[in-house]
Amino acid sequence: MLSVAAPVLAVHGPVVAAGLHRGRSCYTSIAAKAISRCRPTAATALPRWRGVATLGTLSAAWWRVATGGSRPVAYHYGSSYFRRSSVRRNSTGIAAAATAFAAWNPMGRSVVIFGAANVLGLGVSLATGSHVHLDLIGTGAFIPVAWATQGASLRSKLSAGVIGLWALRLASFLFYRALQTGHDARLDQTLSTAGGAIGFWAISWLWGVLTCLPHVLGASIADRPKLGFSGGAALALCIVGLYWEIVADFQKWQFKLDPTNKGLFCSVGLWSLSQHPNYFGNLCLWIGIFLLNAPMLFKSGRLKLLLGAMSPLFLALLFYGQASGKITKSAELFAQKYAGNPAFSEYVRRVPLIVPRLF
Repeated sequence: MLSVAAPVLAVHGPVVAAGLHRGRSCYTSIAAKAISRCRPTAATALPRWRGVATLGTLSAAWWRVATGGSRPVAYHYGSSYFRRSSVRRNSTGIAAAATAFAAWNPMGRSVVIFGAANVLGLGVSLATGSHVHLDLIGTGAFIPVAWATQGASLRSKLSAGVIGLWALRLASFLFYRALQTGHDARLDQTLSTAGGAIGFWAISWLWGVLTCLPHVLGASIADRPKLGFSGGAALALCIVGLYWEIVADFQKWQFKLDPTNKGLFCSVGLWSLSQHPNYFGNLCLWIGIFLLNAPMLFKSGRLKLLLGAMSPLFLALLFYGQASGKITKSAELFAQKYAGNPAFSEYVRRVPLIVPRLF
């Protein structure tokens, strides 16, 4: 009981004391309900306190909402808002926190959901040392984020649908592949220490938040532009990117399953046009997501438009860093693996790194 009450009393002790001094009765059932109740006497006209939630990381305005004051006051966070009167009378601090969180702006939801997912992933990594859950959790987190942050416009709903479909497909495929291979040689050294695991999941959280910026920022804007030709073109680009990524993954997986290809590198299908066609498909999809949300971002000001554009730019730099070996050791590992194969050197020299040469 003391562990629950101590943080509340430490921060709000003077307020509680003042309430008691002005004629309020004793506070009861703190540990049972994480709430403090008081009943004003007839001699005082002070507003009643309905509950105290231990929301230490939230702002003072959020705290007032959680405690259930008597007057309805609207608090604005960017383009979103909620009313203090929306917190039910006699609600517990936990219920008030849930109500406040449900009304939080999409950016806040995105940060919290990605954070929770990656903390979970870090816990599994530290406890088991396994690699198989990396993409299941890291990529799978995009599904609840897309669902929780979708706006009212058709463009935002289509954006959420594309992201959810992409994340479901990619997370399930990569999880299945991880179960078959058991580990990712590129990350063996990184995840071998606690510091490396913490760094990996911190970057995974940052990757999720930055990648989802155009969708999340667009969802926070109340404007509902029509889909129109530009929206249809953006959606088509998303579909092409998703299809390109799926085909690239399928072709390489089938190539590796064929025992006659053991020891060979994949240079068939889309892999004959680009060394990393899956990266190209992924990049096309997220450019399409940005274009799908661009009208909402543009109407809210150039700042949000520029922030939304950070997503495809960040991915382009990330993919180039991975493909070129500037971030991971994948290029070095491939060079060592096929060092004795002159066809591989010719393939690297002739085939573009990411963007295919179609003509």
